Amino acid sequence: MSIYRSLFDLMLGKWIRFNNKDYPSGKIIKINSAWIDYLNTYQLSITIEQSTKETSIVRIPLENDSEDFYIKFLRGSLGTLFDSDRELEDNLVC
Repeated sequence: MSIYRSLFDLMLGKWIRFNNKDYPSGKIIKINSAWIDYLNTYQLSITIEQSTKETSIVRIPLENDSEDFYIKFLRGSLGTLFDSDRELEDNLVC
């Protein structure tokens, strides 16, 4: 658990462009994983602050709660991380 908790901490404050176009791009404010009883699955919950200063919560269902899965998932399956909003905007234009 400590491995992916540390990965989550490293993602805080970064800007993200999700691979899934239905999710908003923006700054990662908060990130958690939890078991959701009524869905009977694990879920990644990411609070995003968009460039308009609106916040959105992106919820992504996960297959399981193993460290290996999270490492693979966060390596690039989720999206692209950037250090600044400028880098994100430049990437969105391309």
